[in-house]
Amino acid sequence: MGIFRTALLTTAWGVAGSVAGLGTGMAYLAASTTLVDLAKDDPMFRTKTWAKYNPKGNPALQDVVIKRVPLRKIRPDLRDNEEVLTLEFCRGVWSRWGFWAQSRFHERYDHPPGTEDHLWHVADLAVAKYEKGQKFSNHFEVVNREKTEVIVRCGGSPLQPGLRNSDGLVVISAKIDPVAQQAEFSLKSALFSSGGTFAEGAEHPIPPTIAFLHRWYVRMLVESAMRGVKS
Repeated sequence: MGIFRTALLTTAWGVAGSVAGLGTGMAYLAASTTLVDLAKDDPMFRTKTWAKYNPKGNPALQDVVIKRVPLRKIRPDLRDNEEVLTLEFCRGVWSRWGFWAQSRFHERYDHPPGTEDHLWHVADLAVAKYEKGQKFSNHFEVVNREKTEVIVRCGGSPLQPGLRNSDGLVVISAKIDPVAQQAEFSLKSALFSSGGTFAEGAEHPIPPTIAFLHRWYVRMLVESAMRGVKS
């Protein structure tokens, strides 16, 4: 699970540069976003994508971050088009301060041969179309794309296409509720070992400290993306 440890440790201090500032940042994230465990009957677990990348049904650390924003605060050009809103939200997740430290780390220290077609700079991630097959930072690949969903495989390098000890899926989505006059943004994540073998009923293999930091990291990704969709 090295990729998750790297991501979290390089970003944990991104909220602020001190313990006091970090506490303030965490309080803000807790108030501005909602994080819950994914239900066992979540539609993600019934998709071909889930079956393909976790064929053994191995246990996962799985949750979803939800952010609701009044439509009046959303950019006017995004208020009536869920597909465009989802794309802009996805761009924000990977191109703003939440992901910046991790992207810089991989660009400098984890840039092996064969990754020349990957996206490495947040400036490029900010305008990418996130079509199926798009790879970035040597640890992420868009594996499915629907109108209101972008599914990214994370963990090991896309250069390793099979089962992995470090694996995961991230589902980025945006929906518009015209009745409630709000937009709902969600980031589902499931981290697992697709190549491992686990006893029935076993827990996911993510260490408790990493699981704790993960839950703040995904909140950061969602919150940092808001600048790109708000008016």
